[in-house]
Amino acid sequence: MVNSKSGQTFDVYLMPEPKPFPGFGTVNNGGYMTVKTLSTRLLSASMLLLPFVAGSLSAQEAPEWLGGELKKPLSETRIGITVLYPGSNAYQAKYAETAEKYTKELGLKATVMDPQGDPATQFNQIQDMVSQNLDVIVLWPTSQNALIPAVRQASRSNIPVITSNSPIGESGRRYIAAHTGPDDCAQAEQAAEMLGDSLDGKGNIVVVEGTPGYSVSILRKNCFLDRMEDQYPDINILASQTAEWNREKAQTVMETFLTKYGDDIDGVYAFDDGMGLGVISALQGAGKKPGDVKVVTCNLFGEGWDAIKAGWETGSNKQSPVDDAILAIQTAVKVANGIDVPALNQIETPKIQSDNVDQFARPDW
Repeated sequence: MVNSKSGQTFDVYLMPEPKPFPGFGTVNNGGYMTVKTLSTRLLSASMLLLPFVAGSLSAQEAPEWLGGELKKPLSETRIGITVLYPGSNAYQAKYAETAEKYTKELGLKATVMDPQGDPATQFNQIQDMVSQNLDVIVLWPTSQNALIPAVRQASRSNIPVITSNSPIGESGRRYIAAHTGPDDCAQAEQAAEMLGDSLDGKGNIVVVEGTPGYSVSILRKNCFLDRMEDQYPDINILASQTAEWNREKAQTVMETFLTKYGDDIDGVYAFDDGMGLGVISALQGAGKKPGDVKVVTCNLFGEGWDAIKAGWETGSNKQSPVDDAILAIQTAVKVANGIDVPALNQIETPKIQSDNVDQFARPDW
């Protein structure tokens, strides 16, 4: 894609329209489920590999949210959970903490694993879980396509896989029992609207991206660009560069943008709030004042909540890792017990800006 004003070329990764999600197979009624607040517990820290057996919920008792009967006690239900890279940012760390705590609370036999963002490691983890003949697998994938053969192996071994937070490629979705998480396209569209409106529909912006080729990055890029082109044609994108979901790298990227473009930058879109906080650090280091440059992100962190209150951040949206993890685990337990679930199960992600930030609790991640 070429920006008509700057002449800069941007790679646009083609994906199917995110709504409705195609190719998730026949396991359900094909509808949508939206989850609001599932839990506000404070949770203990996670480790790379954490097995749990005992819990506070009676092994024979079916929880109210199950919507059916248990095929076997929860204490005998074996679930494997592999999470993208909990060490990379606060959101993923909180997700892993929640998975650890909630599976223990339910009394599940659970193992939470950290592939540290490496598809090869996660591929091996899935194969190991298949060899152990687990009841169900929860997968926050490190790659859109590299894991499809392992997921196919699980499906052919009659072990259902739930993808969480980020979907795998369309060709692999026939092997997935269900997907849970946020609507990344809707979040990107919200970000475009918040940034475009804050600039009164005109000006120059830069974009700080997530890891290229990762499905969340693809959606948060393409859907943002589409909404900008459709509704804010007078906003010019000066540059776009990845910071790989890393706060420190985002600060470096923004410092480079400031060196090159200086006061020509009116706004910034960062694919997540961790990178947005790195952008804000760069702006502060350059002597900018709150509001001089409009900063908009996706999935608000606690420090981002503070930044909105202080005027440094223009807007973001709510995305709770607690809700994210609990929804994935509940969906996995339902599937393991033969209970129909929607193909796509989403958490809500409302806009958060200065005029409504006090309506939302400060995130503790």
